[in-house]
Amino acid sequence: MITITSPSSLNADVPAVLQVAGRLDSQASVALLGSVQRLIEEEKHEIIIDFDKLEIVSSEGLAALIQSKSQLRKLNGALRLANLHGPVLEVFQLVHFDRLFDLHPSIEEAVEQFATDRKTPCDDSSDRLGGFTPR
Repeated sequence: MITITSPSSLNADVPAVLQVAGRLDSQASVALLGSVQRLIEEEKHEIIIDFDKLEIVSSEGLAALIQSKSQLRKLNGALRLANLHGPVLEVFQLVHFDRLFDLHPSIEEAVEQFATDRKTPCDDSSDRLGGFTPR
């Protein structure tokens, strides 16, 4: 199940939050891509996906995340992932998605990183891979 948990706001400085629960399989991947597309249409280009209630991620789910990140990068936006744990985090580490995505231990830390990035000029030559070590 995909739920947009952040309030709709005209403030571009407030990242949108998508909560993914249960399984991120082929059916949920379509819903995730649709939710990301809706947010993009609402001019939300900073998105956090909360995986706190995610139990399983499939290859289709991983592909949807890559596609979402790619769409946002084309718009100078960003995708951050929060609350990865257990088997889902293990899958991300196994396929090295922990190097591809910005992973954060909480939504609050992901929001703080967006705020920090807005204050710091972006240097494309030092593209961050977003490694995350669970505590």
